Amino acid sequence: METNTIDKSFVIGIMNRLEFFKNFTAEEKESLVHFYQHIVAFQPGEIIIRDGDRDDTSFFILLSGEAVVTKGKQCRPIARLAPGDFFGEISFLTKTPRTATISAEMELIVIKVDEIMIRELGPPVREKIKDNIIAKLVERLRRMNEMVEQLSI
Repeated sequence: METNTIDKSFVIGIMNRLEFFKNFTAEEKESLVHFYQHIVAFQPGEIIIRDGDRDDTSFFILLSGEAVVTKGKQCRPIARLAPGDFFGEISFLTKTPRTATISAEMELIVIKVDEIMIRELGPPVREKIKDNIIAKLVERLRRMNEMVEQLSI
């Protein structure tokens, strides 16, 4: 895991291309990048979060690269994450242990969002992050409902 070596203008360029940040102003993106110690690079195979961990309840916004989500002792892949996806939000919101392991499939860059960062960001940025999380949770719930409906047919 590396921090502080990633060029801020490079990160803003990435943010400009991602759906997650489409409603953020240039100043709001700049305020996120201001927390440069929260912009972290991971190498292939590095674990970002581990199933069952309680120590860190940050959530992560994937800026570049890909990550794999695994569950269980066999580390069975259950999902792949691409730029613009975020993960770890359940532990962040509920302060409960991690429910899956997420590792870098290739070199990747994330923004690590913790309580301190959220408190220090202005209300407009916090609201936009919250709105993105809510929209994604609603989408996941809708997909799960469709899957349950298909199983019951």
